[in-house]
Amino acid sequence: MSSLRSLLGQTAIYGVSSIVGRVMNFFILTPFYTRIFDKVEYGAITELYAYVAFLLVFLTYGMETAFFRFASREKEPSKQSLVFSTAAISLLSTSILFIALIYLTGGNIANVLGYASNPEYILLFGWIVAIDSFVTIPFARLRLQNKAVTFASVNLASIVINILLNLFFFLYCPAAYEDGVEWVSAFYNPGFGIGYVFVANLAGSLTKLVLLLPTLKGIKYGFKPKLFKELLPYALPLLFLGLAGIVNETFDRAAFEMLSGLPKEEATAQLGIYGACYKVAMLLSIGIQAYRFAAEPFIFSLVKGKRSEKVQADVMKYYFIVALLISMTLICLDDIALLLIGEEFRVGAPVIPILLGAYIFYGVVFNLSFWYKLNDKTIYGAGIALGGALVTIGLNIWLVPKIGYFGSAWATLAAYVFMTIVSYTLMRKHHPMSYDLSAIGQYVLLAVGMVVIFEYIDPTGWSKYLGGIVVILLFILFAFAKEKKQLRLNDNSRNNQ
Repeated sequence: MSSLRSLLGQTAIYGVSSIVGRVMNFFILTPFYTRIFDKVEYGAITELYAYVAFLLVFLTYGMETAFFRFASREKEPSKQSLVFSTAAISLLSTSILFIALIYLTGGNIANVLGYASNPEYILLFGWIVAIDSFVTIPFARLRLQNKAVTFASVNLASIVINILLNLFFFLYCPAAYEDGVEWVSAFYNPGFGIGYVFVANLAGSLTKLVLLLPTLKGIKYGFKPKLFKELLPYALPLLFLGLAGIVNETFDRAAFEMLSGLPKEEATAQLGIYGACYKVAMLLSIGIQAYRFAAEPFIFSLVKGKRSEKVQADVMKYYFIVALLISMTLICLDDIALLLIGEEFRVGAPVIPILLGAYIFYGVVFNLSFWYKLNDKTIYGAGIALGGALVTIGLNIWLVPKIGYFGSAWATLAAYVFMTIVSYTLMRKHHPMSYDLSAIGQYVLLAVGMVVIFEYIDPTGWSKYLGGIVVILLFILFAFAKEKKQLRLNDNSRNNQ
């Protein structure tokens, strides 16, 4: 329990930054964007950020997890710093090369993506991706050193700058420009439109880089080619895992217009609806992201053995409890969650439960990934993710022309279920671990059953809010009573021994 409390404490700190940051994002930017932009403009933002997610995975090429694996082995601070400097210099070099490539080919990329009139979008995105890729390792070092507060502070500062600049560009500047304020007219161009979204994002990324400069002192240890040759074989399979994973995450949005068979403007509008509803479902990812930030260095720090396996099994069970609770809240109180997006986007609300299911299994896949990461068998992870990517692509090609963005949602869920099954099967063969499947199954059945009954009754008005709260409280009480009983049984078992 002391180990789990430590993990919970770290997750809580990461969670505060993630929750506050995402809440600021969701309660300010998402409602803001879906009210000042039309569906076509918001669809364009959704599309471009889908590409960014792919590029971030490509440009970090598994080095973050490789850093955790190799640095956690070292007890001497100087040796940990050597791993840090080698990984950081590696990412710095590839980020510089990427920026150079963007400057050389940005115009052609803009033509291919349909933004020939705004090639500056591509340059802005190039800088965002390059900076965010590089700071991955400084952030990872903070996590390894358990400096969760510093990590959270840097993230929050970046988010605050991003939000403030969005409000400045889209609220203050248009009004000031119309009123003829000279200093605003000197730099503000109303025709730049959604480009200011990307300017604000770039400013947030630069904020992270500046605040992380003290962490970069470790680069003085230089680049060790021999160590890099050890890091790379571990990291590269994770690159393919990440690329395949990002296909699962973003292929549906990046390829939707092409697959839908709809006219360009209508397809972009549908993508805007799907992207907005995806944002609502992503509220679940706040908890998953906070947990991931804390869990990776925590699990790598555990010594192999029965204790490590017991902790991982407990963590999986508690993950299910929290993930199911968040999902139930978003479904039963969906009227509140949907206030995050404009009315014209709420037509896509029925897709949200499918996406929540996908996110739950995404977290399960992450939990299961430790068996091959801890045993230096990352090639299995690449294979699992590749299989999931193929499921995603195949089902999107088949379903999107038939049922639109619902096909995208079902494809995402199916891919993560597939990856869960394959990863669990391989884990049982290569690194057997015992999860409390009985307890997990009970929680899943209870949550699904209660939600189905609630939706069948379909209460309205205040009875819906009251009923939703009752459903959530009943699940919490069941989980509390069950886990308290299990802890008592565990204590009695230890005492008898």
